[in-house]
Amino acid sequence: MSRRKPFKIIKAHGGKENFSRHKLLRSLRRTGLPMRKCSLIADKVSREIYEGTTTRDIYRRALRLVKESSPVAASHFSLKKSLFELGPTGHLFELYVAKYFEALGYKTEVCQTVKGRFVSHEVDVIATRGAECLFVECKFHNRQGIRNDIKIALYVKARWDDVREGAEKKRITGYCLASNTAFTLDALAYAQGTGLKLLGVNAPEGESFLDQIRKLHLYPITSLGRLSNLIRAELLAQNIILANELPGQKKLLLKLGLSESDFNLLVSEIAKLTEGNK
Repeated sequence: MSRRKPFKIIKAHGGKENFSRHKLLRSLRRTGLPMRKCSLIADKVSREIYEGTTTRDIYRRALRLVKESSPVAASHFSLKKSLFELGPTGHLFELYVAKYFEALGYKTEVCQTVKGRFVSHEVDVIATRGAECLFVECKFHNRQGIRNDIKIALYVKARWDDVREGAEKKRITGYCLASNTAFTLDALAYAQGTGLKLLGVNAPEGESFLDQIRKLHLYPITSLGRLSNLIRAELLAQNIILANELPGQKKLLLKLGLSESDFNLLVSEIAKLTEGNK
């Protein structure tokens, strides 16, 4: 395609940045589509947008084209958005984070109250594996563009300082902050200096939370386009969160209104969604 003059797009938090076809192409490559198809989609989207286009509009345009190529690829592409759809409260995200640690071989406890040196604290997830015991704070945001800043990191560190001086000091070995959004540079620097483990869109460095989700095949049911909003809501109300849990829920899904043929297609899509990463 012919080169265009650089132009600004509007990010979710309201800031502006130059549109990058390379960045869009990199996101499309994570879908597993062939490079030629990704390049064609990136070119088409690039031709349709202009100065002042929002990143949300760019995402919608790209997702529509990805869906036309492959529903499975669309699930890969929409992974970040699917975490937001575990809201509006943070409860389901806490359960999701627990399942993430379970996939890594940890035993987990959710919403536990522990006694610190001075006050009691509700810990979102306690993850134990051998002698390792992590206390995990989950920070869920229900809209894009909100980053976890230094204040959030300081808050978690303050809680950690009190807890490790309390009744759990012999048990706890580390602490972690998990979020469905990114961390600011200050938060990243502070966490590195204090030993706070981070899980988010841009952490850990080199293999982010999203990268690990893909690697472990922990796709939430909100990433599956074949499920109606009503069925999705009913499943989430029963704390059924992961796509790979659905093949064993045939009776429930049929009861909720999914047809036999759609169930078979759903199971096939879930299998393809995970096998590409093996």
